[in-house]
Amino acid sequence: MANKAIIKPNTIILYGVLFALGIIVGFREIIAVVGFAYLMLAGWLIYLALNNDYPNIFCLLPYMIYSELFIRSYASFVPYLFMPYLYITLFFLLIIQNSTSWKLYTRSFILIVFFIVVEFINSTRSTLPDIARGLEMNSLAFVVVAIWGSFNIITPTLANRMLKNVKYASIYLCGIIIARYLVGDVEFGSHSGSEGVNGLAPVQLSGYLGFSCIVFFFSIMDERDRKQLLLNLFLMAMCAVVMMLSFSRGGVYFIAIVMVLYFLFNSAKLKSYFLLVLLLPVALGVYSYVNDATNGLIEQRYEEEGSSGRDELVGAGFTIFMQDPIAGVGTANFATTITERQLYFVESGAHNEFVRVAAEDGILGIITYWGFFITLGINIVKRNKVQREFALYFLALFCLIIIHNGLKISVQPYLILLAVATHSIQTVKRKKLVPNKPILSAGPA
Repeated sequence: MANKAIIKPNTIILYGVLFALGIIVGFREIIAVVGFAYLMLAGWLIYLALNNDYPNIFCLLPYMIYSELFIRSYASFVPYLFMPYLYITLFFLLIIQNSTSWKLYTRSFILIVFFIVVEFINSTRSTLPDIARGLEMNSLAFVVVAIWGSFNIITPTLANRMLKNVKYASIYLCGIIIARYLVGDVEFGSHSGSEGVNGLAPVQLSGYLGFSCIVFFFSIMDERDRKQLLLNLFLMAMCAVVMMLSFSRGGVYFIAIVMVLYFLFNSAKLKSYFLLVLLLPVALGVYSYVNDATNGLIEQRYEEEGSSGRDELVGAGFTIFMQDPIAGVGTANFATTITERQLYFVESGAHNEFVRVAAEDGILGIITYWGFFITLGINIVKRNKVQREFALYFLALFCLIIIHNGLKISVQPYLILLAVATHSIQTVKRKKLVPNKPILSAGPA
């Protein structure tokens, strides 16, 4: 019984250990050790892939994903694109392990395969080959995950294990950031900046912890997790505080939109409204604390009007598409094209992947990239209720991330994995057809 208690997930002790470990890492005194441990864990994941042990891979990946920001900022000996390379390696190995016994669940992956071909061909016209390579590797990571998920199913048990580990990893990341406040003398600005998040990329951090808050929200709404309601409320509040200290507004938008979707899907459940009332004082407490900690600067940040130039970049992107509608201007050429054609005052990324694809890949990109999401959405809508609901949450969150800032972060392939691979299962017992059963339970644990 003692051993069982030690390894039992969702314990305060485990959260405490990961939080303390995050603080130790956040002091930045053992960067080389952390980088070496990161590489060792990647090696272990590759070993698991060689043995087709995808359940443990999917449960360990969150620790790689949520360490990415620190590794990118401080462990310079680890390649910047290490996570896309790792995704490609892992899923390529998983694809070849049991490809002969697969069952096809969705054909939407065909479009995204054609998209990566278009991206590679268009990269021959790129004036910024390093940026093009980054776009290609992130897209390829996305593609191999979508291929695996189109032929395989994530079971309810595995889905819940994966999301539990997302929660654990997010608390580790919070510890890394809170270490900066233990040192003291934190200065805030009126825009998103790395000062308040221990030197990590603020906009990317907002995406990571926005996902974490959503997973904690699912746990709060899950009737099976009522015994840990207060714990989940507290940990969600912690993630929200750290996320808001980045001064990036994206994560707050992501949480709000997914919560609205949840209540639309569950409008008939009275308990959902009771828990919503319970969440309101938590949200007010988080905002009040962050406002005091930043001397009112966070309030100014959220009162700012406009979209930080994103609307102008969207307009510029569609102007480029109208000027080069067939194959666009070439992979990674958006930034230079907008200044050359006087569509924007400074070189900038599109901050919106759908717009970037339209501008750089033209109608070929729209048909393949946009088409993938449309066909995947249609496939998801045809699933059983619970699979449909949660797959739509993950797909919506992925799209929100790439629409808000066109991010390339390692949480995105993980979201696509959860969206694509949560197929409905039809079982047969004694030659009698049994109705479809949801692969996900009432909500992630």
